Amino acid sequence: MPGLRISCGTAALLMATTALPAAAADTLAESNIKLIEPGESVPVSKIPDGIFLRTVNDPDDIIWARIPEFRVEMGLAPPVHPSVEIRYTDDYPTENLVFQLARTSDRFYVRLRWMDETENVATKRDAFRDGAAIEFSSGDDYVSYMMGSGAEETVNIWYWHPEGDRVESLAAGGPGSITRLEEQPVTGGSEYLTGANADDSEWIVVMSRPLVAEGEHQISFDRETIPVAFAVWQGADDQRDGLKLVSQDWIIAELTPDTGPAAGN
Repeated sequence: MPGLRISCGTAALLMATTALPAAAADTLAESNIKLIEPGESVPVSKIPDGIFLRTVNDPDDIIWARIPEFRVEMGLAPPVHPSVEIRYTDDYPTENLVFQLARTSDRFYVRLRWMDETENVATKRDAFRDGAAIEFSSGDDYVSYMMGSGAEETVNIWYWHPEGDRVESLAAGGPGSITRLEEQPVTGGSEYLTGANADDSEWIVVMSRPLVAEGEHQISFDRETIPVAFAVWQGADDQRDGLKLVSQDWIIAELTPDTGPAAGN
């Protein structure tokens, strides 16, 4: 297979332990991709040793066809700042975000895709860029998914920008406390697919990080479960800052007992 190095043994293992994603549907909401409710658990798929993406964050690598897809319903985040409240509307429709979680022996991956009629890659005086993020709780699911619960109950956020596929690693301990971390180990890649009709177009984004990362507030993957949440910004709808679509509360990502760094890492 072009761009993918794989042994016969690992190929058999991968086919036996993962499932093909659901076929495409007219909309993500109508697809048979499993809808995950708040509080439910999803597995983090283990990519066997000997299998490599063509590039570190390739959004179109064949490996993604072997990683289960899940979807989550996204709604406007509650307004927590006056500047957001004046732009907030109760009748904004919910949208679906499809996500995949995977890891190798030394790296953690998240792949996101969502329908988007327009490709907005830059913020200007009268236009705003698209964006996406995954949020990790540093503790358990009692930490608030709305940016954490204080200095001792923080969250780590990976925030993807379409300009140059830049990903920021951020920390927060409550609304208004977002801080860009000194160490920036997260990288990303993306692809915008233009459909036959505007409403068939979609973003596909991959973000990843080594399992071990230096610096305070970088999420540790040396654990069995991690609460995660998601956010999407639709630039065409003037979404920016706290005006965004979010998943409603935590989803529990289950890492197998050997998910921690391999010996010697």
